[in-house]
Amino acid sequence: MTPGCAITEWARRANWEITGLLLVPQGIGSLVVRSAVGRLTDRLGPRPVVLAGVLLAAAGMLAFTQADTDTDLVVLGIAAAIFGAGLSAVTIAVMAGAYQGLAPAQIPHASSGTRILQQVGGSFGTAVLATTLQWNTGFQGAFWWAFGFALAAAVPAALLPGRRRRDQADRSLAARRVVDQGG
Repeated sequence: MTPGCAITEWARRANWEITGLLLVPQGIGSLVVRSAVGRLTDRLGPRPVVLAGVLLAAAGMLAFTQADTDTDLVVLGIAAAIFGAGLSAVTIAVMAGAYQGLAPAQIPHASSGTRILQQVGGSFGTAVLATTLQWNTGFQGAFWWAFGFALAAAVPAALLPGRRRRDQADRSLAARRVVDQGG
């Protein structure tokens, strides 16, 4: 559930239609950046794109740390769109980086590994945020934790590869040809 939906349903006791409509801006934000993120990742490498996505997601989350029952839904919608754009940038660039330089035989292993990490990471984050709500920190407290997680994601993002140099790409292609030929 997106941040806007959570706060709307809980704080405003909104019906499911209004709550569901708050998913739309996040989805739009996510879709709008997809093509550009793919091209940027190909040109710049995953590191700068993920770092920019982390900052966008954190900026969107920051708005929710300040939200209360009187916050305009348009403001929450804009914040959700920014969050969605950042989340999309992170997801696409990380996935592209996970497969960068791999031989075709290695791709199934990378696919399994990234999927497992997504599932475990999502479950862990959900558990931590649900626990903060149980501590009576309220939604603002939970959003501060989510904001902190978003900023903390910059640390592993900085370890991602940058742009591949031409000679690295040529060596990777040569290695794939050797593997494909069975040698």
